[in-house]
Amino acid sequence: MIDLKKVLTDYANSKKYKLKEMDNGIFSLDISMKLSDGSMRYQYVWIWVIPGRAKGQDCIYLNSRVGTFNPTINLYRLMKDSGAGVYSSVTIVNDKDKQGNPCESIVVHASPIQNMVTKEEFLYILWEVAERADILEERYFGGDDN
Repeated sequence: MIDLKKVLTDYANSKKYKLKEMDNGIFSLDISMKLSDGSMRYQYVWIWVIPGRAKGQDCIYLNSRVGTFNPTINLYRLMKDSGAGVYSSVTIVNDKDKQGNPCESIVVHASPIQNMVTKEEFLYILWEVAERADILEERYFGGDDN
């Protein structure tokens, strides 16, 4: 079983990413991605353990916000574009917008079983969640403002 805090801390330090640990055991990691044109994009991933999520086994839950759901989004195209994930999927969750008002957000998420995932697998999943969310955010919401 991986030590989530240690793996995240070591990874953040090695990549010079910003890692925050909240009081409630939730981590936020600001992942930077270099694009082919040399510019940078950034994507937050939120990570925490959910006890008993998988038939009594603890899962590491990861999610990254794509944007606020609205009825003008082409859901067919979004679902087609969402199929590239190996370990992640796309869903809509209850959330709050920047002003603290209730909303529904589109997120990319994954939840590997903590005692079955290796460090290498976890880091692959972490990157995939960030990368897939960033791609969908750019395509459907125009950039890093979500």
